[in-house]
Amino acid sequence: MTGKSRAGGRSEWTLWRALEEWRAKKRELEPMFAAAGLGDEQETLANRAMVDLKRAPPTPPLVSGDTQRDIEEARRYREAYYRHFDESLYKIEALLRLPWVPEMEPLAEAIRGEIAMLREWMTEHPGSRPDFGRLEALVQHYVKLDHPELPLPEGLLEGRRRALMDIAGYPLLVQHALKDPFNEAVPPLTSDAFRTEFDARVQTYLDTAWLHSKVVTHWYATLALDAALARKKRDSTDRARLASLLRRRWPTLSVLLPGFEQADQLWYLVLSGLTFFALFAEWWIPAGLLVVWLSASIGAHRREKKEMEARQAYLSTQVATMKRMRDRFVSGVTQPDKLAFQLRQIDEGGEYVDDILYRLLNLHTYDTEE
Repeated sequence: MTGKSRAGGRSEWTLWRALEEWRAKKRELEPMFAAAGLGDEQETLANRAMVDLKRAPPTPPLVSGDTQRDIEEARRYREAYYRHFDESLYKIEALLRLPWVPEMEPLAEAIRGEIAMLREWMTEHPGSRPDFGRLEALVQHYVKLDHPELPLPEGLLEGRRRALMDIAGYPLLVQHALKDPFNEAVPPLTSDAFRTEFDARVQTYLDTAWLHSKVVTHWYATLALDAALARKKRDSTDRARLASLLRRRWPTLSVLLPGFEQADQLWYLVLSGLTFFALFAEWWIPAGLLVVWLSASIGAHRREKKEMEARQAYLSTQVATMKRMRDRFVSGVTQPDKLAFQLRQIDEGGEYVDDILYRLLNLHTYDTEE
């Protein structure tokens, strides 16, 4: 095994452990684990129910010779006998109400039908022990996912467990990577590569219904806000980007060659040299035009600087506002529908917040009362 493989395995194990820890804290995550055949309670409930079905039923009452009393005691015995087994059947029904692999639903219906027939048989034959053999076999097949007539597609559960890692665990992976500046597992939040990768993961999450969970949706929405906030912070300090947002720019070499850092210095050095040359050569008209151009350039650059400072102050204010919105959402103060409204107000052009975030926020029904 190569070093890279060992590192990958260690990374996957760490991510899986993080998912398991969140599963222990948030019961809302249980359905998606159960859909991958990783339920915690199913086997325990099934074993308890099977043990209860094997318990000795109540003993019949002794005949006292008092006809009325014997009839009453016999009635109570039959009711206690029925309740004795019905409690076990109720536990099996509780097992079927737990989330589980969706492909096992036909078998769950068969178990419910078997329970209904057993109850009907116990009603028709009071005080008689029914045969639970078929029910026990069905329950075992249900828990072990090995019914011969309902085979699972090959690789189904393995694929779902991989999806748990790659899709549900993606926000946790990003959070872990952000804590380590030398971790290159994911691209920087401000990069186009991250935006593309993130949108692809969210789209897969939205298309995979069994993964839908308010907890995971909250993770993705928080990560989208963090990425938008990081891009806005970058833009508020990026002078080149601030300059590109100006409506009218004074024509300079840097406008034509934005990748050339010293373009303006070179441009005005050349213009200044030409101005001095024209003055010494007594070319008054060209010299006058160059002086006017240089003077106008100074005024234009001062105007652009003020506009850039105003734009920077505006973006800095928006950064602070978005940071408050993000913190209130993470803490549960702001509901998703209200957050969507606020984001549309602060990002009308959709420059920082993608439409896919609004789809995330609309994925679940929330209680809007605070």
